[in-house]
Order: sequence, then C-alpha cells, then structure tokens
Amino acid sequence: MTELSIRHTRRWGIPSSLTELANISSPSDPIEFVYTIEANPELWLVAGQRRAHFTAREEEEHKWQIMLVPLKVGNVLLPNVEIRARPNPKEEDKRKSGAGSSKGNGEGEEELNCETDYWSYGECVVVISDVRSSTVGIGEMGSRGVWLESTAR
Repeated sequence: MTELSIRHTRRWGIPSSLTELANISSPSDPIEFVYTIEANPELWLVAGQRRAHFTAREEEEHKWQIMLVPLKVGNVLLPNVEIRARPNPKEEDKRKSGAGSSKGNGEGEEELNCETDYWSYGECVVVISDVRSSTVGIGEMGSRGVWLESTAR
C-alpha cells in the first residue's frame, strides 16, 4: 500500500497572469488538475485510481490510497506520477466549440504550466521470490534510518 499525496502551491506564479491563464476570476479560486500514474504494465499492477481529476486551492492537499503489486523479480523502478493543470475554457472557446471545451491555444498565447516537485521515500524496490526473511528500511544502509526485520517460521 502507498499513499499519493498532492499539495498545490501558487508561490511561484504572478496572481494576475494566473487568473488570465487559468481563466479564473480570482487568484484564490480553485484550479482543475489531472494526475496520471504511469506504470509499466509488465512491471506493476496498480490497484486504485491511476488517473483522477481534482480541483485545488493554494496549499490544499489531496490524498489517494494506491496498492502497487510488483510483477517481476529484481530492482524495479517505482511508477511515475504526471500532473497537469487544466485551465477553464474561455467564453469564446465555449461558443466556438459548442461543447464547452477548448481545443488548445492559438499562436502567441501562453499556456498554463504545472511544475511538479517530487518527494518520495524511494525510487526503486528490490523484489525477491520465495521470501524467508526480509529487511525493509527508509534511509541508507548503516544510517540511523528506520529498519524493520521479518523472518518466516
């Protein structure tokens, strides 16, 4: 089991450009996002929401429980998470499309970008078969990290 936790900040953006690019009326309005868990299907079985739409205000945090089941033995890189901002469609885009969605930006228009800062307790796991004992830890071997040992009887 793992927990995907996403917290949104607007510290790095200029409020006036944010309202224009996201097509929101106030810098404190929520912005819509989409996250996608990108996992190689030959290496991982993902149980939980692989993709979800959510809205977030500044400093708001969202959490999802996800189960990752490794399918191969060896050193396996953990799946990636991609997060994209979805600006509200502008009124003229709604009228043009008739369906309420924008087809993209015209030439010279800025795009609403989303920079992601990944914080993780690990980048890969070691998967072994027929486990009789295991040691799991957070931190480097020999350091003062947290270590748990388990032995089958």
